[in-house]
Amino acid sequence: MMALLVVFTAAIALFAVLIVLFLYLVVRKWRENRRQARLRVYKERHRLWLLRYLLGEEEQMLLPASPLEREAMMELLDHFASLLNGEQVQERIRTLAEMHFQGWLHRRLSSRHWSERMNALFLIEDLQVKAMLPEMERLYRSKRVTKGEAAKLLAIFAQFDYSPVIAYVLEPKYKLTEFSYRVIFGHMSERLLRQVEQRFDELTRAGKCVFVDMIGIRRREERSFLLELLASDESELRVRALKAMAEIGMPLEAERLKQHLCSSHWQERLMAARLAGKCREERLLPLLYERLSDRSFVVRSEAAAAIARLPGGRTALRAAARTASDRYARDMARQWLGGGE
Repeated sequence: MMALLVVFTAAIALFAVLIVLFLYLVVRKWRENRRQARLRVYKERHRLWLLRYLLGEEEQMLLPASPLEREAMMELLDHFASLLNGEQVQERIRTLAEMHFQGWLHRRLSSRHWSERMNALFLIEDLQVKAMLPEMERLYRSKRVTKGEAAKLLAIFAQFDYSPVIAYVLEPKYKLTEFSYRVIFGHMSERLLRQVEQRFDELTRAGKCVFVDMIGIRRREERSFLLELLASDESELRVRALKAMAEIGMPLEAERLKQHLCSSHWQERLMAARLAGKCREERLLPLLYERLSDRSFVVRSEAAAAIARLPGGRTALRAAARTASDRYARDMARQWLGGGE
């Protein structure tokens, strides 16, 4: 009987806790809905006026009076920053944010909540609030900064052309992924990229690979640097250098190209064949012809594509389709000839 009473009491207590929890969530949801409704009302009331101010048609600035109004105004500014083009308008948005919303952004960056800090970082990036750089650097150096925040901060530092980003990228607080390096290097100015290049050996393996990729993506004329990488002991760097040269259309001597076309790594042979196709020199035909018999399908296909681009390439493919001793070479040649020759 006593045990039954204890179980009944525990069930009642658990039920009461669940009721209290449910009521708490309901109240919280109601308050959030009400807050969002007030945000919408404020934004609708001030949207047109703010647009006119940013376009220079309105001189008087109506400053928000409460934290909620400041949040609504920042959301409107963020919306217009992505919507409106023109240096004058963007400068007006940045000036407005720096003059009147630094305190609000500072409090958000100092928040205990990760989501509030990240939202502040996105706003700073969108509105180009460079005046917040000291606050952001303080956050980056703090112990509470998370991996995601650190990567975002480095991307913003790069975008704002902030020189200390070089040291932070060379010795990142957290291990950076290739994607993070790609975003950071993608935002860097030519001035910063040259500084990274000078300290290339200090980068992590992922950082080195992405840095070489960025040379090709941004069409940077770095011939001597890429040629040095082709002599690297790391096959991955040689592959990335060949890929960058192919994207830029940077020619390579036949003798040097031959070394890479005969590499033991299929990725290196693949990129060498692609580069040979971009060089468009007839003397490369014999080298590519050999690769039609490559044990890797993708290398055979790339070699056939490269041959087709060279002067006299179609003739060479017809010859390979008829007389090549290797069956795979004959098949690949016929495939690129369309199967009818």
